[in-house]
Amino acid sequence: MEKIKYILILVLFPVLSIAAEPPFMSVPVYQSIFDHDVMDYYSGSFVETIEFNEDVYYGVNTRRKSSLLAGFMSAVVPGAGEVYAGRWWRGLLHFGLEVTGWGFYIHYNAEGDDQTKRYQNYADRYWDVTKYARWLNVYWGANIFINPDDTLPPWERVDWNELNEFEYTISQFSHRLEPFGTQQYYELIGKYPQYTRGWEDSNPIGNFEPAENQLRAEQDAYFDDITEMFSFYSGKRGYANTLYARAHNAVIVVFLNHFASAFHAAFLAHRFNQTQLRVDLENRKDLYGERFVPMMKLSIGF
Repeated sequence: MEKIKYILILVLFPVLSIAAEPPFMSVPVYQSIFDHDVMDYYSGSFVETIEFNEDVYYGVNTRRKSSLLAGFMSAVVPGAGEVYAGRWWRGLLHFGLEVTGWGFYIHYNAEGDDQTKRYQNYADRYWDVTKYARWLNVYWGANIFINPDDTLPPWERVDWNELNEFEYTISQFSHRLEPFGTQQYYELIGKYPQYTRGWEDSNPIGNFEPAENQLRAEQDAYFDDITEMFSFYSGKRGYANTLYARAHNAVIVVFLNHFASAFHAAFLAHRFNQTQLRVDLENRKDLYGERFVPMMKLSIGF
């Protein structure tokens, strides 16, 4: 493409020179004095276009871009400011990253919600707070009321206040069971050993009928008695957290892209304003004699 441009210019003008000249002209191009007949002969309508083109004035690019506007546009919609500054491909890259980031967020957040429903349903089926409360009554001397009506859901058969009050009295316990259905409830029963005895596959020493010498042994044993259901549930809950973390990271990338695109667009707009185009016209002696011909010098500075 560059060779084609040079060939076209050589056809239009007998003599061409490209040089790095000072950025400003003393007068506008359209005020330059030259022989219109000669210029029309050698350059046709091109010179006429230059004469009255307001984009070339004192050698300065007059189609200026607002850096503030470019930055604001990209802060709202990444890539918009780059397009405004005349950099389409860079704008598309930032916009593509925006779309990709939100796509990852929506995907992983939805996957996390589905995984959360699965592990919560698993816990509702296999973890029983009445079994946990009975274990506290038998092995730790609690007196927590358990409704004998087994047609009710387990979480409606236990007095939660009594349960929490007793948990506070045991120094070995690190947490208090949160109300059923809360995020903390589902986290605790699959994270801390004191809740292992609520899982269906957990069997305390003596099967709730311990001898005197078994009480102390059971109080020490539950820390190490992590059941398969406990481990399985903990893994599923951990995977849900991993999915949410990926969605969170996608959002971070999206916001970083907003900031990066805003600064990038402001820079490109500023750089666009620094671009200068200078056109000079002068007469020089022709190689064949004293006849003068028009000379055009074209310089672009960055």
